[in-house]
Amino acid sequence: MSKAVAGVLSSLDRVLLNAETIQRRVADMAREIERDFAGGELSVVTLMDGALFFVADLLRSIDLPVRLHTLTVSSYHGGTNSTGRVQMAQTLPFDLTTRHVLLIDDILDTGLTLATVRERILAECKPDTLRVAVLLSKRRQREREVPVDYVGFEIEDEFVVGYGMDYQGHYRNLPCIGILNPGRLPQS
Repeated sequence: MSKAVAGVLSSLDRVLLNAETIQRRVADMAREIERDFAGGELSVVTLMDGALFFVADLLRSIDLPVRLHTLTVSSYHGGTNSTGRVQMAQTLPFDLTTRHVLLIDDILDTGLTLATVRERILAECKPDTLRVAVLLSKRRQREREVPVDYVGFEIEDEFVVGYGMDYQGHYRNLPCIGILNPGRLPQS
């Protein structure tokens, strides 16, 4: 482990999921997805930026033809709680008509972001199938319910960083997922 990563790890209160545990579960999820989409081409829509590491590892483990599309969506806007406002492109920049679609996000929290994107894909793109995968699902009351087909891990309702997830742009490069020490939050 580099000194830089070790220094960043010291900002964590605790490690929730280590790198090995994450990689094993991502590989298992890939097998589940391969089984469900066997024999077809998969169109993947990934919500950025938090799902970057997850989708890269997941897609490298899936042995199917894949088309990757990214969509920048946000409801956090720099803090540790959802603002309740989902910001995304006015129109979806890809055609998913009659395709088998897998929508991927890093974390299911309030449900606002995933529900909004899922509804838009169904309404505007009319895919043959649409399934949803998340790395993390928080145990909490949802503001919007959204069906999720693949869940990496169920976690408590805590703000997490690492493995692509950030706090004000920091901590994305951690190989693990952890809980920040409130006394060590970076200053903007």
